[in-house]
Amino acid sequence: MKKLIFFLLAAVSLSVYAQDKPGCAEIEPKYMTRMPGFDLTNCDQSEFETHKFHYSNLQDKYTTEEHSGRYYRLSYSKRADETRKISGTQIRNNYHNAVVKAKGESLSVRQSFFKMKQNNKTVYFTVDNADDTDDRGFDIFIIEVEEMKQDIVVNMSESIDRDGKVALYGILFDVGKTNIKPESAEALKTITDYLTANQAVKVIVVGHTDNTGNYESNIALSKSRAESVKSWLVTNGKIDAARLRTEGAGMFCPVASNDAEDGRKQNRRVEIVKQ
Repeated sequence: MKKLIFFLLAAVSLSVYAQDKPGCAEIEPKYMTRMPGFDLTNCDQSEFETHKFHYSNLQDKYTTEEHSGRYYRLSYSKRADETRKISGTQIRNNYHNAVVKAKGESLSVRQSFFKMKQNNKTVYFTVDNADDTDDRGFDIFIIEVEEMKQDIVVNMSESIDRDGKVALYGILFDVGKTNIKPESAEALKTITDYLTANQAVKVIVVGHTDNTGNYESNIALSKSRAESVKSWLVTNGKIDAARLRTEGAGMFCPVASNDAEDGRKQNRRVEIVKQ
């Protein structure tokens, strides 16, 4: 494995990690050598997440790029005993130089968004909030691109026979949008296979949201997303439109608390309800 080594940075001894938040040093990817004089004071990691990177591209045009895979958020703070005055520009240039040396790509005019290969994976990451003349801290967001491991297998016939409905979490949309994302194909095929095998069954496609946003927009969004699913089933699954109705429940029927992101994820779903 080719490690990402930041030149202009000295070797980091184990003592540097003494002030890290417990558990964060273990999360920090081995290829992500840090700036000397900075501690890893906060961190987050998920097996699979979608992250939007916002940056100004090499033509200085504001751009949004979305990638999915293993996710990291690393927050670094300058140590109280660090006497060097390290600017945000210096931090971003260090990452830029290291990525280019590792045969990666620097994609931002500010030298803050990067693409590279590590461990046979494509890695995207951004250096955020590194802006000051004596920078006190900055954040790194990383996506190691990979497909989500599918842990849940839905037996639609069993669920509908038992509960009269089934909740599907594999039908994905961009935030606030109704266009179905390509990675939803497997979940949509599950619905198609069920309806094809049960020709007499009619169903209601019900969209659900979390409580983010206002009531009216969530009702409209959930209904429109249900319509998108119906359209996909008719166009791609060759299901008779007369067998499908749509409804939007918005935030009405949560299955978990909306106080935390894990709960909100469960509430953002499509349900297939037997008529």
